[in-house]
Amino acid sequence: METVPSASASRFGERMKLIMTRDASALAADLFRARFRRPFPVPQARAWWQVVAQYEWPGGRRETVGFCNWIRHGDAYLAGGLCVDERFYRRLPRADFAECRRRGGVAQIILEVSRRALTDAKALFGYVGDSRSMAVSLRCGYQRTEHPHLIVNWVQDPGAEEKAHLIRTVAAIGPF
Repeated sequence: METVPSASASRFGERMKLIMTRDASALAADLFRARFRRPFPVPQARAWWQVVAQYEWPGGRRETVGFCNWIRHGDAYLAGGLCVDERFYRRLPRADFAECRRRGGVAQIILEVSRRALTDAKALFGYVGDSRSMAVSLRCGYQRTEHPHLIVNWVQDPGAEEKAHLIRTVAAIGPF
């Protein structure tokens, strides 16, 4: 398990921790089930990362407030299960809420930290049907593709032909 800096020197940045792990079951299963009403996605392969956002409240109690799956598929990672505990924002101290909002919210922080960490693939893909999630993703550098819900963030620039091939390959999977 690895803690990834959330890139801020503020109090909020010190309290918000992102953890990249191969299996976040113990950290994020409750949040995932509450959000999607489905069982937590247990990793099936070594090339599978799960990112958990935890906030440390005054007094030291940590709370999982966000989650995202990253599954390696060929030369790309597929993002799935991105979720945030929306109730978290209402409970934040005012200054931390302002800083979190300035940084785009927990989902944006997860996507930005993931982009910096997952550099061993050519692209990160998402399959997005929610307008708020789409807006966050586009702010983080994702681009729409010709497929209605499929978005991509290029980690490398493999050239137009290879980009088109990767998009076709991922689109063939369908919703993920």
